[in-house]
Amino acid sequence: MELGLTLVNERNETEIKEVLSYLFELALKYAKEGQENDTKRLIEYIKNIGKAAAIARLEPIVVNTLLLFPQVATEACKQNMQNALVSIALAFGEIGKAAAGQKMEVSARIASSCLGEMGNTAASRGAKKETIAVIFALGEIGKSVTWQKLGDVASSTVVLLGETGKAAASQKFEDAVLNAELLLQEIGTGAIEKNLKETADMSVRSIQDIGKTADIQGLDKALLQAAYSLEAIKFNAEDRYLMSASIIAEVALLHFERLKIERLEDKLNKISRGKKRSPGTGL
Repeated sequence: MELGLTLVNERNETEIKEVLSYLFELALKYAKEGQENDTKRLIEYIKNIGKAAAIARLEPIVVNTLLLFPQVATEACKQNMQNALVSIALAFGEIGKAAAGQKMEVSARIASSCLGEMGNTAASRGAKKETIAVIFALGEIGKSVTWQKLGDVASSTVVLLGETGKAAASQKFEDAVLNAELLLQEIGTGAIEKNLKETADMSVRSIQDIGKTADIQGLDKALLQAAYSLEAIKFNAEDRYLMSASIIAEVALLHFERLKIERLEDKLNKISRGKKRSPGTGL
């Protein structure tokens, strides 16, 4: 890893690729053998080189690094190595966030796309820890691309985050769902600030879809958080005169009003013995 980082500083792309290839082969070997700790260690090494390459704006190296992880993830999944899969998800998030910070749209899109696939697979397998990691990583990329005003990537990342949140709701992973809603709220309000209309609109729609799934699954806290998040985005959209997001949020809130959200809030307050904090706080 130290050699790889030195080569990044020297911008020696040919030899960086050779180092990454060597680390990848080792990671794949350990994953096939079910050696989780060693696999995680190699994932960390590869991630550090990829992140350094992103900061150095060596996009071919960043893309190469991101494309190494899926094959390792496949083997880790076969061996039921959940901690290694969590490490891969977080690696995608860190590299994707760093790439977005340098306005590398291709790299950020690849990272979020790979995470979207991981999220759907994790939720369908009932892997809660991995699903939460994917949601967190997508949120980090989403916030970064929004801040950099990379509208197309931001919108696609929001869609992937929304889909993973819905999949988590279907599996009744309420902690994961709450995180997804809060991250979408943060991205949505950031998109309003940056005047990214499509991203703001997609954030609202994604929260609405997650809330509906939460309602079907009886996830009361997640349902209430969806309403809170929509209210927050609606308020910010009105404040910034971004009327499309405001209208979409208002229409979405009509659905939740029919579910008697106020009664639900009273019910949850009684359950929490009067604790004054909204769902998702402290996750």
